[in-house]
Amino acid sequence: MLTDKFLRLQSVFFRLLGLELLQHQDVSHRYPRRTICCILSVASFLPLTMAFGIRNIHDVEQLTDSLCSVLVDLLALCKIGCFLWQYKDFRSLIHRFHIILQREIQWTVGQLIISKLNRRDQFVSALYSNCFVAAGLSACLMSPLSMWVSYHRSGQPQPDLPFPSVYPWDNTHILNYLISYMWNVCAALGVALPTVCVDTLFSSLTHNLSALFKISQHKMLNFKGRSPRETHENLVHVFQLYDECLDLGHSLNGYFRPLIFAQFVASSLHLCVLCYQLSANLLQPAMLFYAAFTAAILGQVSIYCFCGSSVNTESQRFGQAIYESHWTSLMEENSQLVRSLKIAMMRARRGCPIDGYFFEANRQTLVMIVRSAISYVTLLRSLA
Repeated sequence: MLTDKFLRLQSVFFRLLGLELLQHQDVSHRYPRRTICCILSVASFLPLTMAFGIRNIHDVEQLTDSLCSVLVDLLALCKIGCFLWQYKDFRSLIHRFHIILQREIQWTVGQLIISKLNRRDQFVSALYSNCFVAAGLSACLMSPLSMWVSYHRSGQPQPDLPFPSVYPWDNTHILNYLISYMWNVCAALGVALPTVCVDTLFSSLTHNLSALFKISQHKMLNFKGRSPRETHENLVHVFQLYDECLDLGHSLNGYFRPLIFAQFVASSLHLCVLCYQLSANLLQPAMLFYAAFTAAILGQVSIYCFCGSSVNTESQRFGQAIYESHWTSLMEENSQLVRSLKIAMMRARRGCPIDGYFFEANRQTLVMIVRSAISYVTLLRSLA
């Protein structure tokens, strides 16, 4: 039986959206009400934030604050929109993962590798989701706290909302303020839930793909059988497994490629405006929110970069596993198999890169994004 860690946390998040990931789970309809409510809450809040930015276009601090909210809203809509558009394809891909993992976990070493990487995935996904939720909660709780502080200082509470936005009513009235505040909270929930769902799904699939590549390496190192026929059958099985891993990687990259592209572009701008806001709000209560939000965005882009890099590295190590295997004994027994090993080594050199069109998901891209953000901050500070 497949480990209970496989997609355990991700399944909980997607059920909150009214979606199921595994094929054996029934889905009543493709666009559940909860998913539609999340999309509407974000889509309806987005014009209010954009209007705030346009109104304060000459104020760099207010403009960057609104840009931060706009970017996270657009990215969340992009992620949930792409996932729903390819919902059946994603479920089919997960089903293929499930079948191969179920087969390989029957082997003792395969079970250890799969269990280890799924535990790591659940730890990373839980840490990231907690960080993202903490950023949203800090934003929603800072507003009531700020109003309470202003009330004790001046005796008159000043209306303060979690996110920059403008409304067609006066928020000094308590009922209007409560409506605006709940709208902000719903938008925050509509952003956080789909974002965490898609990002942790990518983490789980890439961790399991890395596990399958590791299994193929281990089998390659131990392909030699008790007879030439058994050796040939073992090699055929290893090559088939590696080919299945490459096919899974190609499909996963095809589905996530537009999301990775949007993530890297948005993260570069996002980190820029967040770092600017941090520098502008030092020793202010809002600094806690911006610090948590910055950590969440860094964790978000790190998931894509480190997981993508891990998949490519493990796929390339298959060539090293061939070199370290008992291939010398085949030179006299079967020269055709030796040629097959050479071809496999040449293919393994290319790896299985995960990219977002123009950006490959690896550690170098993470460094490039952080450097770009720092450059943008310097530019904004010169304009302020």
